[in-house]
Amino acid sequence: MDERVHPIRISMPLGGVVASERGERPLRAHFNGEVCAGCNNGWMSSLEVSAMPILTQRPRRGRITDAEATVLARWFAKTAVNLNVSQPFRLLVDGPSRHALATSIPDRFAVHMFRVRKQNGVFDWVQKSPDAASCPQAQLDGMRRLMELTLVTHIRIADLVAVVIHAPEPLQPTDVIPDRTARIYPLPDRLPTWEELPFHDDYLGPFTHIDVI
Repeated sequence: MDERVHPIRISMPLGGVVASERGERPLRAHFNGEVCAGCNNGWMSSLEVSAMPILTQRPRRGRITDAEATVLARWFAKTAVNLNVSQPFRLLVDGPSRHALATSIPDRFAVHMFRVRKQNGVFDWVQKSPDAASCPQAQLDGMRRLMELTLVTHIRIADLVAVVIHAPEPLQPTDVIPDRTARIYPLPDRLPTWEELPFHDDYLGPFTHIDVI
């Protein structure tokens, strides 16, 4: 909670210039003031209790179970929503998706995981749009708009990183693909082992693209 972070927002269309920033602060200063007490002390608290043993277990060995994947996916999706609501970025997760997390993982979400070699503190995150897209020329303008409305959030907890996708209709969240990651939700036919999770040098590593051709 005392780890210090310095959130900034950069504009890629303007060449990566800093568009806004917030001063350095401890992580305890980051909270979503729109969460009611009933949710904060109810399902969110229960989800934290369920996720904590999975996030902190050492060593991580063997196959990730369906139950573990579901808890992790919902926890990372909830965290991505809180970041999207409380940080200086476009609000891209609609109300129905935000509220549905109280009981399940809404169908607009997909969650992928990987591991990272470079760690700076315990917690890092970035919110962005997909890096690229493939589509027919005639659909280019529509695809640009879909990219603007698609949320890609990388959340790092120590060496474990989740890529949370929230995709607008008519995209499916599985149309948005972070390279060299392992999808844990929607549940695949075969979940990976902890040892099989791909490695990247840092938490920003995977290139994310939309492929709907």
